[in-house]
Amino acid sequence: MVPASFFDIDGTLTKGNSKGYMITEFANHLMRANLFSKNGNSNINSMKKLLLAKKISYREIAVKLPEIFASSLEGTIEKNLNREAEVFTQNILKNSLFSYTKDLVNLMKSYGLTIGISGSLMQVVRILGNYFDFDLCYGTEAEIKNGTYTGRLKKNLITKEGKGTVFDSIIKQKKIDLSKSFGFGDTAQDLAFLSKVGNPIAVNPNQELLDIAKENGWTICQSEKTIINEIKLKLHKIRNT
Repeated sequence: MVPASFFDIDGTLTKGNSKGYMITEFANHLMRANLFSKNGNSNINSMKKLLLAKKISYREIAVKLPEIFASSLEGTIEKNLNREAEVFTQNILKNSLFSYTKDLVNLMKSYGLTIGISGSLMQVVRILGNYFDFDLCYGTEAEIKNGTYTGRLKKNLITKEGKGTVFDSIIKQKKIDLSKSFGFGDTAQDLAFLSKVGNPIAVNPNQELLDIAKENGWTICQSEKTIINEIKLKLHKIRNT
């Protein structure tokens, strides 16, 4: 049995910003490259504004946004999207990593498997996963046939249910010691793995996850400066028990 660390990416390892999350910003990027429906992008940005105004829940965004995203890609050539995913992700790596990100992933790689489970599009997640040197990584997938996007959603990994399905599949395939494993997430959708590992870590949590973490006595990390030392202390205790 081996321990593993399960990471959400957006908001946990990469910074959100006033404009939105990675998947919404990628939609904006693709629209500017003429690879994404303008109407779909407008709908996504409208949902984002409603979320910021607290008129809809994060859960509603998690369910609806990937479907809009996938439908807005209908007719897009896969190789063209892959090209833009590389451009977009390099900007993320240059401007949107937390100061602790690479050190945290490297620290957990010295402990066991590292696994990324993100709601962002798989083409972006795959590039980030290669950069972080994750052992495994999973993202939201839009259906592709004959090298072209069909407009249908294949896999939604923003929702707790989607992440839970992937998590359960990993557990079946790998001999993972959940009691010694870690989970790092920033929203309640990450409860898919946070609630099942022995060491759940709420990183930059939104209010919903913050309340849950406090109620359950989970580790809460809200400072870029202290997170590495906090996790090192937890690893030290585990290794000496």
